[in-house]
Amino acid sequence: MLESPHAAGVRGLHVVREAALPGVRDAVGRHLALREMSGRQAGIVEDRIAFRGLAVAALLLTPSSLRQRADDGVGRSAALGSVLIHAPLSTTSVLDESTDVVSMVASPWAAVVIATSIPYRFLQAVFIDRLIEVGGDATHYGTLLGTTANLAIAAFVLALWGRAVFARACRLAASRGTPPGGEAWRVSPVALASYIFTGTLAELIFYATFFSGIGTLVAAIVGGLAIGTMELNERASVLGAMRLIGRYGRELRIVTALAFVFACAMVVALINVMATFSFGMWLADVFLGADLSRWSVLFSGHNRRFVLATIAGAWIAIEPFWIAANVVLVRKAGAAETGEDLRAWFEEVRQS
Repeated sequence: MLESPHAAGVRGLHVVREAALPGVRDAVGRHLALREMSGRQAGIVEDRIAFRGLAVAALLLTPSSLRQRADDGVGRSAALGSVLIHAPLSTTSVLDESTDVVSMVASPWAAVVIATSIPYRFLQAVFIDRLIEVGGDATHYGTLLGTTANLAIAAFVLALWGRAVFARACRLAASRGTPPGGEAWRVSPVALASYIFTGTLAELIFYATFFSGIGTLVAAIVGGLAIGTMELNERASVLGAMRLIGRYGRELRIVTALAFVFACAMVVALINVMATFSFGMWLADVFLGADLSRWSVLFSGHNRRFVLATIAGAWIAIEPFWIAANVVLVRKAGAAETGEDLRAWFEEVRQS
């Protein structure tokens, strides 16, 4: 549903004969499947409308308008109003709209979340590597592990702030249909404090259930809903933040499907990152003739540190899409159930 970009005036409507279409699919995402119709229907030159004597005239319709312009509509232009609801809540609609949102906020907000995530993800890889290396003698390396852990905690808080800024940018872009400006930096202190708690809780669940598939899935779901519901926290309350996560967690089928989709995306990204290193080494060997025997050992699957670093890089690559998907999920679920996103939008309009 889009707000009409024009308040008044006579507008031409696209006419499609009901009996001419063999079938109509449900709307999927932002671009409705109905507009992708056969060339004969989209290329209608004229049709007659006669209803109770109101009009008996030929309509000149723009050829193939529905097939060629996704934004063509009542106002004969792209929608200028605020986007309220694109399509019914489903996994495909969430993924489709989150891709649109990321494309709108990629510059510069994706760079913000990536730049703030890099220190934490790689310190996390370093900490896990050292923990595996010392093994059962970890109690004898308390200073080393403690220093790494403290640096990782500081980087984690920075990463949470970067995610909060990006989530706000995604929410503004999804509600307005346009890239946000500097207001994306203005994250509410209450929302940020609530997200620091819920994000830390999700991280603790992840570490506590690292070798359990179900526990890791729960940690991913809690972490995703934590960032998705961040701006809905109107007061600093631990129970309030958890209730929001529980409320939107009732869409268990969709959040589980999203976690599975992004788990597959994580594997694909991991393969791509490793393939990029291999391709770079091949280019250096072919065009530079360099001796890469030592580098081939470092950049191989047998090197634990390289594997941990590529896992960190793969997650950094998909993290903006993960955040956007959860923001869109919470927003669409709220529009369908409580209307809280509309209330937040009207509040921003009132304050602007």
